Amino acid sequence: MESVRYEADAQQEKLSSSGGMRQVLALALSLSILQIGFGIIMPIFPFYIVELGVGATELGILAASFAMARIVLAGPLGRLSDRIGRKPVLTFALVGFAAANVIYAFADTILVMIAARVLEGAVSAGFFPAANAYVSDVTTIENRGKAMGYLSMGSNVGFVVGPTVGGILAQFLGFRLPFIIAAGATLFTLILILVLIHEPNRQDATRELDTRKVPSLREVFGSNPKAYSVLAFTMFATMFSIGILEVSFMIDAVVRLGITPLEIGAFFGIMGVVMILGSVVFGSISDRVGRTPLIVVGSFIGTFAMFMFALASSFFDLSLAGLVLGIGFSMRGPAIQALIADLTPSRSYGVVMGAYGAVSNSAYVVGPLLGGYLYDQLGNSVVSLIIAAEVAAAAGVAAWVGLPMSTKPVCEAVQIESPTENGSRISD
Repeated sequence: MESVRYEADAQQEKLSSSGGMRQVLALALSLSILQIGFGIIMPIFPFYIVELGVGATELGILAASFAMARIVLAGPLGRLSDRIGRKPVLTFALVGFAAANVIYAFADTILVMIAARVLEGAVSAGFFPAANAYVSDVTTIENRGKAMGYLSMGSNVGFVVGPTVGGILAQFLGFRLPFIIAAGATLFTLILILVLIHEPNRQDATRELDTRKVPSLREVFGSNPKAYSVLAFTMFATMFSIGILEVSFMIDAVVRLGITPLEIGAFFGIMGVVMILGSVVFGSISDRVGRTPLIVVGSFIGTFAMFMFALASSFFDLSLAGLVLGIGFSMRGPAIQALIADLTPSRSYGVVMGAYGAVSNSAYVVGPLLGGYLYDQLGNSVVSLIIAAEVAAAAGVAAWVGLPMSTKPVCEAVQIESPTENGSRISD
């Protein structure tokens, strides 16, 4: 047992120091292509909903159905990635993504679109926790913030290119062709994952460890309940804002401001460029100055951006607000992910990220449903955006008060130790 542990540690250290960052970059490339396919459809949904003759409440239900499926399956699939490996979960999710987009392309009722959205949420519940867990597997605390920044950068590349391409396609070729293109992009991503991504060596050694010694989710969260709770709230606030924007504000921009698909694509492109440039920069800064300052400042910047959206009356106003929001997201996003990894034993990271996935997805249920309902009741998105601003501000205050300003002491304080058969102890 002891030799297995030392072999696993040696393999992990070798992977982290030599090939770990290369694997992160390969995963970031794959994720960027996947997000291009995912982002292509983002400018389309508001117009698709109008074409089907339904309102903002139905758009909110469409968005929430995705998150509900992820809430149910995020924990089990995160735990599955801990047991069978990250790569099988990633590949299964991509096949489901492609199938969902084909269904979208031929949907002619809101119920069919909701069914496709549920499928998409179900399979994606495993992808993003497994991707974050993979990064945790192949990095160390010294470079984890930078690695999470690369992963965010890959996602944000797709966030720029996808909506921009989707806006162009929808503007000139209609609303259905982009879904077929998205399915093709997803299958291409599957090929990249199969070819470029290798299962971390720790997985083979971990299988030989007594699984009864793996810390439970309750034990992990109990090691630092305040920090884990505050991180959950900051993640909730981020996704709540996104849900309000994608439903209430986007349909408001289409109906009230007359924004075109091309302009929506440009808006996401502007915000995405900022997030690409900011993710790696702020991720590296968090390695040097700590995670908490960036989480706090990023939350308050997000608050300011929500008020800017509430006051927007033109495409220029929309773009400027998106630029500010992109800065806020790129500051707090990688820092939140890195701090969760700092606090969490590696063998439990998949299930922990699954739990946090359930938190963020619950926000993506509440945000769209509330935003859609308030829009249908009031005829605009102003109240929804003000609520999102207040939630973001509360998250900033909670992070300021409840998270430590220095990363290293936190990591030392929350290491979980489990007894081995011979009485020695294993520390993650």
